[in-house]
Amino acid sequence: MSRKPAAPTRRAKPAAAGRSSPGYRLKRSALFLGKLALLLLLILTFYLIYLDSKISKKFSGQKWQVPAQIYARSVELVPGKVITQQQLMAQLDALQYQRNPALNAPGQYSVSRNHISIYRRPFTYVDGYEAPLLFSVEFNRSGINRITQRQQQDAVNFARLEPQLIEHLVAAQQEDRELVRLEQVPELFKDTLLLVEDREFYHHHGVSPLSVLRALWVNITAGKTVQGGSTLTQQLAKNMYLSSDRTLWRKANEALIALVLDYRFNKDQILEAYINEVFVGQNYANAVHGFGLGARFYFGKPLTELQPAEYALMIGLLKGPSYFDPRRHPQRAQQRRDVVLRLMFEQHLLNRQQYEHAVQQPVTVLPRGQYLNSGYAAYLDGVKKELRQLSISPEYRDQGIKVFTYLDTQAQRAAEQALQTQLAPLDSELQAAMIVANYQQAEIIAMVGSKDGVQGGFNRAIDARRQIGSIIKPVIYLEALAQRGRYTLASRLEDNPIRLRSNDQDWQPQNFDKQYRGNVSLIDALADSLNIPTVRLGLQLGLPAINDGLRKLGLNRKVKLHPAALLGAIELSPLEVTQLYQTLANNGRHQQLTTLYAVTDSNGHVLHMRDHQLTQRYNNEEIYLLQYALMQAAKTGTAKMLNRQFPGVILAGKTGTSSDYRDSWFSGFDQQTLTTVWLGRDDNKTIGLTGATGALGVFSRYYSLQPPDSLIRAMPEQVSLQAFSLNSGYAEAQNCLNILLLPAISVEMPVMTQCTEE
Repeated sequence: MSRKPAAPTRRAKPAAAGRSSPGYRLKRSALFLGKLALLLLLILTFYLIYLDSKISKKFSGQKWQVPAQIYARSVELVPGKVITQQQLMAQLDALQYQRNPALNAPGQYSVSRNHISIYRRPFTYVDGYEAPLLFSVEFNRSGINRITQRQQQDAVNFARLEPQLIEHLVAAQQEDRELVRLEQVPELFKDTLLLVEDREFYHHHGVSPLSVLRALWVNITAGKTVQGGSTLTQQLAKNMYLSSDRTLWRKANEALIALVLDYRFNKDQILEAYINEVFVGQNYANAVHGFGLGARFYFGKPLTELQPAEYALMIGLLKGPSYFDPRRHPQRAQQRRDVVLRLMFEQHLLNRQQYEHAVQQPVTVLPRGQYLNSGYAAYLDGVKKELRQLSISPEYRDQGIKVFTYLDTQAQRAAEQALQTQLAPLDSELQAAMIVANYQQAEIIAMVGSKDGVQGGFNRAIDARRQIGSIIKPVIYLEALAQRGRYTLASRLEDNPIRLRSNDQDWQPQNFDKQYRGNVSLIDALADSLNIPTVRLGLQLGLPAINDGLRKLGLNRKVKLHPAALLGAIELSPLEVTQLYQTLANNGRHQQLTTLYAVTDSNGHVLHMRDHQLTQRYNNEEIYLLQYALMQAAKTGTAKMLNRQFPGVILAGKTGTSSDYRDSWFSGFDQQTLTTVWLGRDDNKTIGLTGATGALGVFSRYYSLQPPDSLIRAMPEQVSLQAFSLNSGYAEAQNCLNILLLPAISVEMPVMTQCTEE
């Protein structure tokens, strides 16, 4: 019997046994880690590509929204200019020029008996670049006698100072900065910055492992965090692209962005960006970024003019701008500054003499209130309102446009001081507004919107519309004088009681003194501000004629007139009143008042230039007659106080008082300047002041601070002095009795050869 062969015994596969071996598991782990590393590498690569695209686009383009810079007018110096030595020194001090007899750098001046020598800073103005200039100004009793260029000793006919920076237009919570180019930064400042913040800046690739290890060791040794390991490039990455969160992810991002920046851009580009980006302090709601603005914020001058002690202070406070704030913590700031100065000395950036001199300097910074826009709130409000009306592309608005205004800081300070001095002893609820303009050029040179001057908020100079009282009277009298052959300065006007229906009410106007004079001359009625003759004259002319007069003088909106409006029962703002009087003062030539001269981009290219549109609204002859009457008002009429205050000086102007003494007005002018003053209460309650007892006092105080230039008016060819009867107002021969000599338009007046009265 045969047997079946036995079935072979099955053995475990060798492969199965290998999977559980340590070698196999190690290979699998290595493979997995390799794949994971590859995946992470791919993710990192794509993330770096993403970062590169995002970072490069921002860094290569417009990195920041740069606020608009607003400047006051440039001080122009010419032989014959009426300015005192003290006034020019005040302008230089406002520009933060340093008094230094050596005159070895721009931004300095020196004073001798009747000279001021100035080393002017370079700057770019509307009409181009102005190089540094060393010149001397010689004074005589009336002003500037001669200007001499110091190097060549040549006489020059014109010199200009840089305009004062008065404001950065920064939205709430927005960063504020002033860009500087790397070549504008002093070498000592750059060397000190790198010494303190990143000594290996030009040798690492954005991240410095040695710096991290060194900082770690220092911190462990000290038992607390005393040194950071971030490079300057990492700090830039954090400030420009990341939040300030203290997380590992943020630190990792910071390092990656720093690597990308270092790969894509050269060291000088990165350093320049850091200099413009770094946070250096807080100005109320706005963060102050960059050393360019930091130099102005703390010291009121350009970065190029800082001294070693100031370098050390500003670089030292980077460690903690709030903690080392020199305004709040001067001792901390000085200690930190001295640490930096010691480093500068040890690393041979300063010699011993320079170091000892620097550490002996007190910590001196600008008071916060003196930084930029102190006292200019109303004027800046006017500038901003005008800017909003311009068609400037947003791409320029966010790139640091420069706005050049007509603000005269000396006139502005005088206006503020005049208001504060005059109003101090009066009702505490009394408010005020004031506008000063160069009426020949229609330039607003000063504006105050409240009695405190520096406060913002409601700008009464532009936005408050109040009854103007007798301020309207010159409009009526000018319309009468424009009707040649019908009215002259000698025309008789009836001053007797009158009863009217005005605004659906019975109205019986009265003169201020409640007296009646029978008949008065037109010039006396205006100079003495008589109400009844004015109302009668206005009704003879007709309300449409008065409306047309307001329009021709510059009122750009419609107002509804009724008989009471002939005595000023219409509401205008101080700016609107000033516009009317600009045309009156400027010989009938109307030009729109403005605060803006020009706007340029950050490189000086003009984006807007003021358009000097001038139109003749009234003939020179009738304007001359009206101005003559307004001069009489300032000499013997309601503003005769000016004649006592400024003997020998010819001024012109008109007082105004609204009903129930709610508003006090005065608008007047000298040869160059027109000034309008309003006083009143915001709740429209009575203030008990007339134009003569209230606003006129402010006007007078202002011109005591800014001495007036006597008004000179050449008599037009068609105007001559003529004789008029005191009784009838008609032309008489000059040898007659009871006559009055007054200017008159001669072509309209026949020459009289006999007397009509005995």
